[in-house]
Amino acid sequence: MASESFAQRLEPSNKASGPIIAERVFELNGRPRSVRVRIRKPRRDPKTGNHWCTFQVSGLAKAMGFKVWGIDSLQALQLAVRAAGELLREEGHDITWCGDQDLGFPKTYPSFLSESAYSRIERMIDREIAREERLPRKKRKAP
Repeated sequence: MASESFAQRLEPSNKASGPIIAERVFELNGRPRSVRVRIRKPRRDPKTGNHWCTFQVSGLAKAMGFKVWGIDSLQALQLAVRAAGELLREEGHDITWCGDQDLGFPKTYPSFLSESAYSRIERMIDREIAREERLPRKKRKAP
């Protein structure tokens, strides 16, 4: 049995939730302005008090829209940004941003990690950043 894709785990939404507050345009196979992510203003659910935020991805095989929920508007927005990044990474196409394979989306840690695991990851990242900073620019690894 095939595992569920990231997109299949998200709540689909074809309805725009409000004004676009952020947009990023990517290259696909070297063609500029081919893939676009639009994130809309988070909205408060009057029944629960929680917030939701929609985002759209266009320019791939089909346009996709999703709704993500958060406890407050900032969490809903953060989760929409994270979800958009994960979705594009999973697509596996030759998607770049400003010619770079790093699409500029933050990588976040799962909330279920223990404090010690979180600390180990943070120390490892700090060590790798310090190591890369010591290398001459031309010897640094490409992402």
